[in-house]
Amino acid sequence: MVAVAGSTLRPDEYYLGTTGGGVWKTIDGGKTALPVTDKYFGGTIGAIAVQSNNPDVVWVGGGETPIRGNVSHGDGVWKSIDAGNTWTYMGLKETQYISRVRIDPNNPDIVFVGALGHVFGPNKERGVFRTTDGGRTWKNILFRNDSTGVADMIMDPSNSKIMYVTFWQAGRKPWLLVSGGAGSGIFKTIDGGDTWTEITRAKGLPQSGLLGAIGITVSPAKPSRLWAILEHEANGGVYRSDDAGASWTFMSGDRNLRQRSWYYSKLYADPKDTNVVYAPQVSPMVSKDGGKTFTAGFGGGDNHDIYIDPTDPKRIAVAHDNGVVITKDGGTTRVSVAVATGQYYHVHLTSAYPYHVCGAKQDAGSSCGPVRETPAFGRGGFGGGGAPAAPPSPYSTFYGVAGGESGYISSKPDDPDMMFGANYGGSMDVLNRRTGKSLSIDPWPLDPMGHDAKDSKYRFQWTYPIVHSPHDPNTIYVGSNVVFRSTNGGTTWTPISRDLTRNDPATLGSSGGPITKDQTSVEYYGTVFTLAESKLTKGLIWTGSDDGLLHVSRDNGVTWKNVTPKALPEWMRWSIIEASPHAAGTAWVAGNRYQMDDFTPYLYRTTDYGVTWTKITSGIAPDHFTRAIREDLTRPGMVYAATERGVYVSHDAGANWKSLQKNLPPVPVHDMMLRDDDLAISTHGRAFWVMENLTPLRWEPETEKAASAPYLYKPMPVLRLNGQAAPTFVYRLPTDSMPVTFQFYDSKAKLLATVASTDTNPTPVASGPGGGRGFGAAAPAKPSNRKGVNRYTWTMRHPDAVTFRGMILWGGRGTGPSMAPGTYSVKMTAGSAAPVQYAFEVKPDPRSEATVADLTEQTRMALQVRDRMSDANKGVIEIRNLKTDVTDRTAKMTANAAFAPLAKTFADSLSAVEDSVYQTKNQSGQDPLNFPIRLNNQFSSLLSFVSGGERRPPKQAYDVLAVLNPKLDVQMTRMERIIAADLPKLNAMLKAAGLPEITRSKVEKGAPGAAQAVFVPDAEFDR
Repeated sequence: MVAVAGSTLRPDEYYLGTTGGGVWKTIDGGKTALPVTDKYFGGTIGAIAVQSNNPDVVWVGGGETPIRGNVSHGDGVWKSIDAGNTWTYMGLKETQYISRVRIDPNNPDIVFVGALGHVFGPNKERGVFRTTDGGRTWKNILFRNDSTGVADMIMDPSNSKIMYVTFWQAGRKPWLLVSGGAGSGIFKTIDGGDTWTEITRAKGLPQSGLLGAIGITVSPAKPSRLWAILEHEANGGVYRSDDAGASWTFMSGDRNLRQRSWYYSKLYADPKDTNVVYAPQVSPMVSKDGGKTFTAGFGGGDNHDIYIDPTDPKRIAVAHDNGVVITKDGGTTRVSVAVATGQYYHVHLTSAYPYHVCGAKQDAGSSCGPVRETPAFGRGGFGGGGAPAAPPSPYSTFYGVAGGESGYISSKPDDPDMMFGANYGGSMDVLNRRTGKSLSIDPWPLDPMGHDAKDSKYRFQWTYPIVHSPHDPNTIYVGSNVVFRSTNGGTTWTPISRDLTRNDPATLGSSGGPITKDQTSVEYYGTVFTLAESKLTKGLIWTGSDDGLLHVSRDNGVTWKNVTPKALPEWMRWSIIEASPHAAGTAWVAGNRYQMDDFTPYLYRTTDYGVTWTKITSGIAPDHFTRAIREDLTRPGMVYAATERGVYVSHDAGANWKSLQKNLPPVPVHDMMLRDDDLAISTHGRAFWVMENLTPLRWEPETEKAASAPYLYKPMPVLRLNGQAAPTFVYRLPTDSMPVTFQFYDSKAKLLATVASTDTNPTPVASGPGGGRGFGAAAPAKPSNRKGVNRYTWTMRHPDAVTFRGMILWGGRGTGPSMAPGTYSVKMTAGSAAPVQYAFEVKPDPRSEATVADLTEQTRMALQVRDRMSDANKGVIEIRNLKTDVTDRTAKMTANAAFAPLAKTFADSLSAVEDSVYQTKNQSGQDPLNFPIRLNNQFSSLLSFVSGGERRPPKQAYDVLAVLNPKLDVQMTRMERIIAADLPKLNAMLKAAGLPEITRSKVEKGAPGAAQAVFVPDAEFDR
């Protein structure tokens, strides 16, 4: 972060200016913070000012002035009069980079804006601007030249008419940073900006030589005391004036204050102590002797802005590269504000499931984290109690990986725990997450730090590409000014191309002058900035350079052809090239020239291996320059574009684009990747974002054409995760309350399930008596039938085993087996419209070692065991039905005395069978520990064993089934023999007496909704 502002009236309230992520606000002293500008503006924030006597009034200036290589522009000035709830645009868009906003404490309608102006080219909208009507109109009251703007601006706290302004001649090209020139200097006004006096060469300041960045501050305790920090070749450092700038004394030339003058060079005076001045630097520094010496102060790493409470100098907030840190006691204690404002250069998705999203974060290193958590399912774990689980965090848990703050991340396609990462200077390493071991694997381990680009045989950009081959997990490509390839996981490297850049000496010189060089490889130019190997054709490799060239090799790098589009503007940076996943000759490329002060979007498509290119930017805002383009994995010609302010989508191969912003804040989007049905993006200011379930978006044109009819979106393949598939079907209805029915079929067109919005069956209760759990799966929720987009999730399980009321089991549930991987189909019928049917695939869990054949056999055997459990339970049900009827008829039989003895013998014989099939003594959940379980429980436990985990059932499962089957057959045969022997006799007596005969039924008698069966977990699973 580069800006922070607070209020004396609300000591726990601060506004935080992020780099790329808009303005955030905390009202609890930094414990929590939320974005407050997402609905209005975003991007990088250079300055924030809070009105001193009314903290509801806040002014914001866009664009950071520590103009590092990844600098992002702002869109002018915004104002809030309700503490950040709403914002009004106040203009000055073309200033782009604003260093300071100052509010006149005596007249809040008077506001001053210090603008650096365009960083990448000359422009006139820079210098000091003033409004006297609350921002309705502006006047440029101090202008130096079209390449010089305001670096710092401070108002005398005792007299708002007195102001000091420093000018900085600075700018950038893709290959060059310029800090310093004839325009740099210091100005003063004593009449509120009507007139200005230059004091650049006042007595005591350097009288000759170029000046660079300059910071200035006024001591509120003694307004005649000023400090300035100057970038100057021979005499740079801190100066102090005790006569309001008329003369100066050199105080310190400490290199810790000058090491990166263009990036820091700010000073902040203590409001009470005339000898204390703060210098935010690489490390925070403070002087307590008037500027003579500086020691470690309060702050973070790479510090840029400081807010000090004018009434309490111990309350300080410091904005640094990783956020804001706040203290109320001068630094003894601190609160670090944690906000999701990471600047990620690229996004990589691993092959793990759920996939992990990875990237290199500016100033924080490389990291990965799961995009979502998948619950684990197993055979046990249903017992016990205890406190409820803590609510899940809304954020994924990230972990550090290979690489540093600036590079690409790539994981081995067949082993996502093998992480490859890069950093500036051409460094690269690989990390084995399982062992924690890392290894340096630089393709060219010659450290270039401090050298011109021309000094290096192989030039590596700040964020040079690392790409694994989609055809060989051990093959890795790296972009320098040539393409390097390793075929042994990075152990050794071989250049496989000539120099694929313009290699123009004019772009390969030093960077950072004319006073202080700054050569970190950020400005290294003439490099392969993007590369991709086709997923369809091995050895078809595309490259794009940062100086405007495109190349393709169709023979695995043996030869390369320049396929740069004709009539291209000069110095195009090809940011991302995308080899189509659908057609080998098709590629998409995103370019930008914002570092040439050209904000035009540049997107191109080829369908003939680069022979011809078509520009495809219609519909993208003319100043939303482009950084990435990706093609949908399912729908050919559907493409996504990443721009400096968000994301766009096209359904017609880029011919027309529309915004895909949705709830995404205005933020620079640097890269995108697709996986499964998701689109993941890396932003430069708001970390990672993911759009899930692209299916409705993918088929949006078709649904728009069928606006008046129901529409079922074509389902995506679904993974059978942890032994369970649960596809979600997305459908759109033109009206409310339209009846909807879903029917599901297997590959042989056998109907598996039917659900409808008109279903009235109640959902079974979740638990039974005795503290046990409900037996069997709950009935599925019925499909919704609201107007618009609806979703229905089908839990793909076969029906549960037949159960009966009051049944108590131990260590088994009788839950229907999960359906095996394979091809299924769904049919939707809505209203009177014709049914729509689609096939869909259920794929195995990618983490499972089980084959489709294994899982198919597992399901088959589980169904076999389930059916045997059902046979046992249906036997119990039939026995109980017969006994109930016998008891009823015995009470009514008066005509034949022989009926009662025969009925008792019949019932007792059946009870003996029943007790062999089910433990009839069970009355409570723990009774099975006292009374041995019977056959139905043993089948239930075997079913649980067979279904436990993803595998082919082991031999012992078949062996146990072979033991249980004959036992059940014996009891079922015994039951049939008893019924055959006695039931005809009983019915003959009943018929003779005119009473209803007893009939056989395997359907349980009694009203629905009675107590459910109870499952008691095996103690082994409940310890």
